[in-house]
Parts: sequence; C-alpha cells; structure tokens
Amino acid sequence: MTRSVIKNEYYIRFGEIYRVNSNNRKNLRTDILKPLIDSLELMLAKYCRVHILRFDLHLTEFTSDNRIMSTLQRRLFKRIRTKYKVQNIGFVWVREKEKAKAQHYHCAIYLNGNKIRHPGLIQHWIKEIWSQLEGSSNHWAGYHNINRGDMEAIQNAIYHISYLAKTRGKGYRPTQTKDYGWARNICAAVSTETTPRKSK
Repeated sequence: MTRSVIKNEYYIRFGEIYRVNSNNRKNLRTDILKPLIDSLELMLAKYCRVHILRFDLHLTEFTSDNRIMSTLQRRLFKRIRTKYKVQNIGFVWVREKEKAKAQHYHCAIYLNGNKIRHPGLIQHWIKEIWSQLEGSSNHWAGYHNINRGDMEAIQNAIYHISYLAKTRGKGYRPTQTKDYGWARNICAAVSTETTPRKSK
C-alpha cells in the first residue's frame, strides 16, 4: 500500500466519508487506515452484526521482529473458530515504541456479532495466550457491537480504532520489520471500485 499521511478530521474510502481521530492534528497513516476500515466493511458485508474489540499488548523486552503477533493470531483464531464455528475473522495490529525500552502493540479484532456480543471469553484467551508468550501486560480499550447500516455505530467504531493509524511511536524497528499487520484473508477481497458493503 502507498504510504501517505493526513491530518484531516475526515478520510474518504470508496466514496464513504469517515470521521477519524486526528485530535490535536495528529498525523494518521492512510496505509493503516485502509485495512482498519476495510476489515469492518468486509465483515459487515458478510454478517449483519459485527463485534470489534480494541486492546493493547505490552512486552518486557524489545524484539526485532513481530513473530509474537503471528503466534498470538494463530492460537487465538484457532480457539475462536473451534468455539464459535466461524471462519471469517478480521484482525489489525500496529507496533509502536516510545519511551519504554520494549515495543507495544495496539490491536483491533473483528468478529461475527451474531455469535459474539461480549468480549469476556475473547479477553480471557488473549490474556492467557499473551502470558504463555511471555508478554508483560494487556489493556482493554473498549468494544463495539455494530449493526449493518447503522452509520452512527460504524462512525463511532472507525473513530475509535483509527487511533491505531497515528504516526507517533512507529518506525522504531529494523528496516525488514513491519509497523503493522492484518488478517489478509479478509482484506484481500476488497474491490477497487466499490465499498465491500455495496459490492454484495
């Protein structure tokens, strides 16, 4: 994806206007805004309800790669699919490092809201897996239950998760290591001409 930065209060994606969290003129990266928005829109195209959980993960030691996030995603997705019998899961994470010696991660997971309305069990699994991976701590940053067509709820969720796209804290990693990642099986289906919801 092409990397560009915006300071605007609004961002246009596939003809839709989304309000984003650029308070205090924060710089937001559009290459991160795109999978954040596309993941929600594609999930809404598949399910009439979508559940989003925002959470943060911290490490005690700096790592030069993001393998810990790949392992977390694999283990967490396996539990969700086994328990809830779903295949489509959206997931976006960003890597940041500021004053602490180790990096931390901000994450958003998108789930079938017809089967998951409260994140309690998902939170338990994340905490357990992160502990197994020797992560130091986690923080729950809120969740959303969104109905397809409820533009107020969609806008509130996008505003909340767009915080992940801020430029501050990113780039402090080896050149071969990425600042963010996402579940590509969801984002790969995005049309280049229409929004995911309108393409269904």
